[in-house]
Amino acid sequence: MRLVKFLCGLAALTALLFSATATTSVAATPYPVNLHLRAHQQVEFDPNWLFEAQPCFVALGDLTEVFNGEAHALASGIDDQGDLIPPLHVQKTVTESVLFVPYDSTLPTYTGRSTVHTNNLEDSPNAGFTNTTVLRGSDGSHVLLHETLHILVKPSGIVLFIDHRHANC
Repeated sequence: MRLVKFLCGLAALTALLFSATATTSVAATPYPVNLHLRAHQQVEFDPNWLFEAQPCFVALGDLTEVFNGEAHALASGIDDQGDLIPPLHVQKTVTESVLFVPYDSTLPTYTGRSTVHTNNLEDSPNAGFTNTTVLRGSDGSHVLLHETLHILVKPSGIVLFIDHRHANC
């Protein structure tokens, strides 16, 4: 069911950097870097994409996404490779049109919309992710996918992980 492959990673954030605007905070905070990132009508094509929409279907095919995204990142700095330096805080929202053409000719082609909101990165002490995808098959079928993920790492090192997914076919 992981339609959006940049679950909590920097892939979409990096794609958004093309239109980033950085500002410097005047207040003394642990976040002197303040980035606002936007992308409009960006196209991403992924051949051989494993689309996991259990129990509706699991199929390999070509995935095309046309997305608009906006992200805000606060970081303590940027290193020589252009990566954000922790501590950092990231929020990202991406809406996209989706086209999935399965290699299995018995399955329909799916088109639809997806909205993803990410709060912090997967390896941060407190991360969250919500994804809602609504698809329509070329045969008239409908698929609704929703996933909510929360990751909390306590100072003691204990990790709390909640991943709630459901699909309606």
